[in-house]
Amino acid sequence: MRSFELDAKNPERKQFGALALMGAFQLNSKDRRFGGLSGLSIGVDGKLYAVSDRGYLISARMVQNADGALEDLVDWQISPMLTPAKTPVSGSLVDAEALSRAQDGAFLVAFEGRHRVWRYDPPPHTFASAPTAIAVPAELSRAPSNGGIEGLTTLSDGRLLALTEEFANPDGSFKGWLLDGNHFAELSYLPAKGFRVTDCAALKTGDILVLERRYVPFGVLSARLTIVDGKTVRPGAKLSGRELLRLEHPLAVENFEGLAVQQTAQGTMIYLVSDDNYNPFQETLLLQFLLSDSHH
Repeated sequence: MRSFELDAKNPERKQFGALALMGAFQLNSKDRRFGGLSGLSIGVDGKLYAVSDRGYLISARMVQNADGALEDLVDWQISPMLTPAKTPVSGSLVDAEALSRAQDGAFLVAFEGRHRVWRYDPPPHTFASAPTAIAVPAELSRAPSNGGIEGLTTLSDGRLLALTEEFANPDGSFKGWLLDGNHFAELSYLPAKGFRVTDCAALKTGDILVLERRYVPFGVLSARLTIVDGKTVRPGAKLSGRELLRLEHPLAVENFEGLAVQQTAQGTMIYLVSDDNYNPFQETLLLQFLLSDSHH
């Protein structure tokens, strides 16, 4: 893990939109399984967890200073996620795209390819646990193979908010659902033009952070982070967010797909991670920002 300048032209710059930058890191590993990070969460054990689009679960212990700024990631673990039959995921089952922590500390993983949500036991049993399926709408099977649930988060009342990347409605918004046991209520999310949802995370205020990315093959990547008023999150709603942060050239931008939040005395710590697609020309970047409570 090494630091880099998010704004190379202004290395002293700390304020980006409504957020204060706490740290910017490039993650490298000699382990060829490492990479493709597309979902991010913080466990009840305080560790940082990520899922890769090749079916691996990764965790590391965060070393933070008195201000909560990340100084190091240590005690890394990486292993394949298991199927309900306790075999490593393989074939069309590997493409994990979202990771969320449930109220009981379990992890919920949304997969594309074969669209589904699986629940894994809370730490310390997560890595060895056989998942159980979470009920999802039958309609999800019609989502584009590579455009299913990318954003998944647990709301304060225990319901799940699931947002798709490319399951489009005629008005330009994208399908999502409130999942409540076996009850599904459809809603939608309208990203900025050309952008798609890559993750979301609920705040204790009830508001929702949504990470959007604009991806142009061999082109310029951009990402934005928006905040959605929690009071608007209800069945049938068309959600849209107020922009808190925009990452685009000349800032160091990568393919940001993972978002995690951590409530601290200072405010909400926000972690963004990029998916390098296991491509040697791309990087796994981890950014840490602070959203002070006054900005909600």
